[in-house]
Amino acid sequence: MSEVIIYVSLNRKGRLEYRDSEGHKGEHIVTHAKHDCKIVWKLDKCSRISEITGIKLKGDLSILNGKPRKVDFNQWEVYASDKEEGELTYAIEFEMCKDINELNDENQKLKDPDLPLLRIP
Repeated sequence: MSEVIIYVSLNRKGRLEYRDSEGHKGEHIVTHAKHDCKIVWKLDKCSRISEITGIKLKGDLSILNGKPRKVDFNQWEVYASDKEEGELTYAIEFEMCKDINELNDENQKLKDPDLPLLRIP
């Protein structure tokens, strides 16, 4: 069974940045996952984030087998559907590390048109 990992961190501007196992990197990436693939959101090394507290999804939820579930403070996962195709956006809810100054940062909102995208297949 295949696996796609989406690493999450805060950049120097205090905005979420993503890096996936497909080689995409940036504030707004498109990640492709295959059917029955495990999709993992995980804190990147030196992420400046202490915990992922939630993942909000918007779009075609039928492409996933349920909702993402928390595995650990730094990891959430869900499986892609075995048949459905489509795409959805996601917003990561998080807590910053205590030693990070507030940089006018707030969690991304679902209405943000430039949220990262998950596409199957």
